Amino acid sequence: MVKAWLLALAVGAAWISPAAAQQGGGQQDPFNGQFGDYEIAFPARDAAQQAQMMSDAMAALRPQRSHHLDVYLLVASLWDDPVFQNEATQAAQILEKHLGAEGRTIILSAGSGAGNPRQYPAATPNNIQAALGKIGSLIDPSEDLVVVFFTSHGAHDGSIAMLERGRMSAALRPVNLRDGLSQAGITNRVVILSACFSGAFVPYFTDDNTVLMTAAAADRTSFGCQPENEWTFFGDAYFNHALRGGANMIDAFDQAKTLIAQWETQQNLSPPSNPQRYVGAHAAAMLSEAEREAH
Repeated sequence: MVKAWLLALAVGAAWISPAAAQQGGGQQDPFNGQFGDYEIAFPARDAAQQAQMMSDAMAALRPQRSHHLDVYLLVASLWDDPVFQNEATQAAQILEKHLGAEGRTIILSAGSGAGNPRQYPAATPNNIQAALGKIGSLIDPSEDLVVVFFTSHGAHDGSIAMLERGRMSAALRPVNLRDGLSQAGITNRVVILSACFSGAFVPYFTDDNTVLMTAAAADRTSFGCQPENEWTFFGDAYFNHALRGGANMIDAFDQAKTLIAQWETQQNLSPPSNPQRYVGAHAAAMLSEAEREAH
């Protein structure tokens, strides 16, 4: 089965059906390509807590060290099923250790289901932009590297879904992420996307300063996103197996792609997700240097 989602005309309303594939349905864009959302405000005390959490997360970032390659991470779960927050937080821990990025990480989350306490600032368009802007204000764009990892459902139009049921709904399109990074002055970047159809981001990030990895081709779903799971197929194969197993980040993608294909064959999942990557030479060299310095 697949998951369909509808960005409602009524603020914050959404309809959700059960799913196994990491897919969201197509939608009509009410923002004409701009990065925006339909959102109901948090209750007053929750809103104050959220504002403080976001402020604290940005204030806690360590400064850039001159003449040193520093790595900053922005990790976000964009849909409020627990699997995505689990994946995001575990991936952040793995990436921090692998890249020596402790103290230079912001985690955003759509939450982990109704009634569960919020542990992280909300994954909203404003907070994503604020996180990118703060990181961009700290880095030296010529010598530092920024790693972005987002996990959620994806839609046929190539957008990545953002949803807190009953409160917020939005979509992250390739142009939104590309422009957000550019506006923040983030030149050297690694972008990792775990969502159906996320290969649609590839044409927007084919430059020498970018490494891009996606869980699926532009016309394929990805798998493993049942709410009770700890990981999606891609997150499990890439972070939990390949990176934890000692591979570097580029080789880890190739190992993960092979492992995912095995899982899909064993479970008769078709068509295969066919994860995609683009490796810009300059970004790859910086990534390798960061990995060497961290180990």
